[in-house]
Amino acid sequence: MALRAEYVTRPREEIAGVLREERRFLSAAEIYEKLRRIRARVALSTVYRTLERLREKGEVSERIDAGGEARYMLCEPAKHHHHAICRTCGKVEDVDCTAVDRFAQSLRRLHGFTIDDHAMEFMGRCRQCR
Repeated sequence: MALRAEYVTRPREEIAGVLREERRFLSAAEIYEKLRRIRARVALSTVYRTLERLREKGEVSERIDAGGEARYMLCEPAKHHHHAICRTCGKVEDVDCTAVDRFAQSLRRLHGFTIDDHAMEFMGRCRQCR
């Protein structure tokens, strides 16, 4: 997935490159460490600012882990979806929202309730870790 056409800096592209390689949520510190290993010249503060900017633009998903740390992953912004997350390896699979859409329609029809936001994650073990 490419970043949207806007002023794209080398650090922003390097950070996005790390996120493209991983199919799991990463902390800013993990991203920074991966960048250090490839000798990218990016400050940790730049990683935090870039992640916040990408989150605001809807290009990364953010989740808060059990310890309260924010973790990030590149996501397809145009396609609404949820995640199935492996508790063992951290791998993330996209989950179709058809059933959730039917549930939202039912809430509107039966209770007159309009949903303006929701969040859903499925936690378990992936095929390789079972």
